[in-house]
Amino acid sequence: MRLTIIILFASSSLLAQTFTVEKVSGIVTYQENGNEKWGNLEEGFVLNDNAIISTSENSTVQLGKQGLTFSLDEWSAISISSIKTMSIDDLLLALAFEDMLNAPKDIKESSDHTAVYGTREGETNSIQIRSEDFGIKRLNGAVRLAELGFQESAVVAAKETFRKYPDTKPLPGYRLYFANILYDKGLYEEALGEYKSISGLSITDYQKSEIEEKSEMIRKKLLND
Repeated sequence: MRLTIIILFASSSLLAQTFTVEKVSGIVTYQENGNEKWGNLEEGFVLNDNAIISTSENSTVQLGKQGLTFSLDEWSAISISSIKTMSIDDLLLALAFEDMLNAPKDIKESSDHTAVYGTREGETNSIQIRSEDFGIKRLNGAVRLAELGFQESAVVAAKETFRKYPDTKPLPGYRLYFANILYDKGLYEEALGEYKSISGLSITDYQKSEIEEKSEMIRKKLLND
């Protein structure tokens, strides 16, 4: 079963793509083809699937490909391979792949962060953190994917980040943001699992209320199906 998931996931990721850098503001850096050194990104550069781009304070970048435009805001990072449309089936396959990779590990859900990040009542876009921490920048990039319509790919990028950068996993604002995408996509069992995990973190009263309300709605729906 594990081998089947690996083969299916790999075959679904074979379509390569390239983006051209159309605009750069400030200092934007990139890595490509597994090179650990970061270089400065410039207009006119062509980036392939293996590239990762990163922005800092007051820096943005705009990429283009065959009529598609993608812009990345400050304090964000993203893999070029993540800028793609995925079907629900592709998302489920990717989630199964991530679950398989996470299975041997026992990552604690507690956090050493003293601040509670996330959406407060009356605020809907306050989850993103301004930080040079690369894991957080990757999560900001995943949020940007979702904002521009790549919700399925955003969830996959976030799940990968939580796995590769365990210090980001206890941040409830991000976790809840991507769990809500699963909920909105009708992936109720997957969303319920996320809500259960998030409820064990240090969360605000507003986040707790939202989790309890949506979890109850999912349980009722699953009982009626």
